[in-house]
Amino acid sequence: MINNIFKERRKYPRIELKLNAKYKVLDYEQVFQFTRTHNISAEGLCFESTDQLKPGVYVQLEVDLEDGNPPISMVAEIRWVSEIVFNKRQKYVNGVKIISMPLKDEARFLKYYCDKIVEKLSAYLK
Repeated sequence: MINNIFKERRKYPRIELKLNAKYKVLDYEQVFQFTRTHNISAEGLCFESTDQLKPGVYVQLEVDLEDGNPPISMVAEIRWVSEIVFNKRQKYVNGVKIISMPLKDEARFLKYYCDKIVEKLSAYLK
């Protein structure tokens, strides 16, 4: 029983990666808020917010892969939220699961993710 509590539920490894991004909550007339990612995986990512978002909320994210192309766009569901204090300012870290993205963005995102995995693994071979 106790082993199930600490069992990793992710299918894909996360890669620590700070990328510029912006988000807005769907179904609200809200402008995009600028943010940064903390990490990415094939099915999700983690990003900061100054607003406290709730699990189950859907957000639109635009993430700059820093590859000279426009940011990729996705709809994601907030799965968990953690409060942090940084420089005496309250912030939140949000873990999301990607729900949908345009096919061209999905292909770019998955290639980018796979390239980063290869970079990380190749460091072990040196």
